[in-house]
Amino acid sequence: MSIPANTPQTSRFRRPTALAAMLVSLVLVATSCGSSSSANEALSLNGDGVSVDKFEKTILQLADAKQITLENGQATGDVARSVLGAMLRGVATSQIVKQYNEAVTQADKDAVLAQMQEDPNFDALGPDLKDLILSMNSEDLALARIKAPAEKEVATMYEKAPASLGAMCVQHILVKESATADKVLKLLNDGGDFKKLAGEYSIEPNAGETGGVLGSADGDCLLLSDYQAQFDAGFTAGALLAKPGVPTGPVKSSFGYHVILARPYADITLSLNALLAKTPGQMLVVGLLATSTVTVGSQYGHFDAATNKIVAN
Repeated sequence: MSIPANTPQTSRFRRPTALAAMLVSLVLVATSCGSSSSANEALSLNGDGVSVDKFEKTILQLADAKQITLENGQATGDVARSVLGAMLRGVATSQIVKQYNEAVTQADKDAVLAQMQEDPNFDALGPDLKDLILSMNSEDLALARIKAPAEKEVATMYEKAPASLGAMCVQHILVKESATADKVLKLLNDGGDFKKLAGEYSIEPNAGETGGVLGSADGDCLLLSDYQAQFDAGFTAGALLAKPGVPTGPVKSSFGYHVILARPYADITLSLNALLAKTPGQMLVVGLLATSTVTVGSQYGHFDAATNKIVAN
């Protein structure tokens, strides 16, 4: 089904500050809420970190190249978080490239370097910044070669953590009151039919026909990045916690209260695998970030999985 007009979509990505002409891949990303890392680390993902020293050098070299503006010698909070989020995505990309047995080739590096040298700002970039841009963009080329996991692996990953695949396949029942959501949840746990109860209780138009499925014309799953970019943050946070086949709630959003169901894998096998076949590398990076332990120095902020952003404390 197409997403109805009143589904919990309220915001769009706020694009991060442009860091340099070649930093086209630096999309602000984040993961499960977390702050506090070792004193020497600006961030860490599954044990792989970015040191404070490396981060601060990057900030200074971006300023020297006039890609960002410092205030009193320091980057503002939003700028710092954008840069740090970009570096986090780089760490995640490296992990996915390694996990799926892909590697950066010399041809990748040569292609990226050639493009970098065409930029009029190339000579203004510091050596560490050049290395960072070269590394991140080369790994993006390797990421693009990753194939979707085999269906058996997809099924295993979905059962363990649906969001790890970078997609969400959910249906929901939207009501005005928390007590009503509790009632619906009890009826579902007692064996009630989700589609039937959606038709009876949901205030979403056409819920009786759709069963509250959130999908598109292409299938019954949506990119996790679409949820993070377009849906109400409260709803997305609740959906990220849902386990396949187990109703969860009440989940509060700006629209009311939801009972959310991550659909059983058997119901969405074709839709999920078809979606995953389109951009598997990018989806797996988003999924990794949504289901991993990430810490960030408390001086910079913390992670919000629902919006995929590094935000202020």
